[in-house]
Amino acid sequence: MYLEHFGFGRHPFRMAPEEDFLYMSQQHSRAFIFMDSAIWSPEGFVVISGEIGSGKTTLLKKMISEIKAKVKAKVKAEVKLFHIAYSNLKGDDLFQTILQQAGIPWAEANRVSLLCAINDHLRQLADQGIPVLLAIDEAQNLRRENLEDIRLLAGMESAHGPILRVILLGQPELKHHIAELPQLSQRVKLFFHLEGLPLDDTEQYIHHRLSVAGIQNRELFPSDIIKLVHDYSGGIPRLINKISDGLLLCAFADDRAYLLGSDIAEIQHELLLSTDHISQPQNAQERAKETTRQTLSPALERIAAALESIDLKLAALAANVDEPKVRLFRDARNRLQDGKV
Repeated sequence: MYLEHFGFGRHPFRMAPEEDFLYMSQQHSRAFIFMDSAIWSPEGFVVISGEIGSGKTTLLKKMISEIKAKVKAKVKAEVKLFHIAYSNLKGDDLFQTILQQAGIPWAEANRVSLLCAINDHLRQLADQGIPVLLAIDEAQNLRRENLEDIRLLAGMESAHGPILRVILLGQPELKHHIAELPQLSQRVKLFFHLEGLPLDDTEQYIHHRLSVAGIQNRELFPSDIIKLVHDYSGGIPRLINKISDGLLLCAFADDRAYLLGSDIAEIQHELLLSTDHISQPQNAQERAKETTRQTLSPALERIAAALESIDLKLAALAANVDEPKVRLFRDARNRLQDGKV
């Protein structure tokens, strides 16, 4: 409703994940590098956890779209992707979902037959040199039996080594579910937890979304407003969107061209921002300290840092509409992601 009022070309703070609105903070850049490394590593098994709305699904969508684009452009070799966006699976649902996505009919719906059919298919792809990736979102909902099935699949090997890469994304409890299965946790090569954005990243996040939506005016969200948004959201991107959208709606309803921090308290209950909910990110950060994190190798660390720097430069250049430089930095970013630098 307020797009024309403020001069937006697009809605800046939608709740649904939108890849081009993704702000690649330092931690999101590192999580993305972890995920990308899982595809091209023979023993790739990565777990990405984070609070609701921390950006996990958006990262996965970005990764999948880039895989498809690079394969289509023949920049990368073909990748076979099994993507499961729902995780309320029972019994042999996981096996049947994989076979269905592979387009392989099964004569018998018993466990042994399904597992053999998957094994045969994965071996054929491995013999052709095609990496196979199983990516599961909302993996915290997987039952223990599903996690055991994933362990079985990740343990399958051909003459060339493991034949399945795995990326699991879920809420913080996912890490604890995996830890309860030592044979599975030992297969996890990299683990990363997405926390709430710090204040400076919250500011960059808001300005990035405003820029993508067509507004370069940084005064619309002054520093005092951003500080309030950060305090109420804990830096969780989805909550930042929710609060920012509420502030814009209040200003529009009052026919104002500026935002008022006092509006947050007034719409707190409408946005379901209870005191307990606001303190949730703090609890999430405390839980994150208990998790064991793998560190990036020196090479991946340099790539992640370079990608972060390039994304910041791209945002600045896009604001000034310096197209030649934008193309130059995009090319550099793509080369980094493709491992050509």
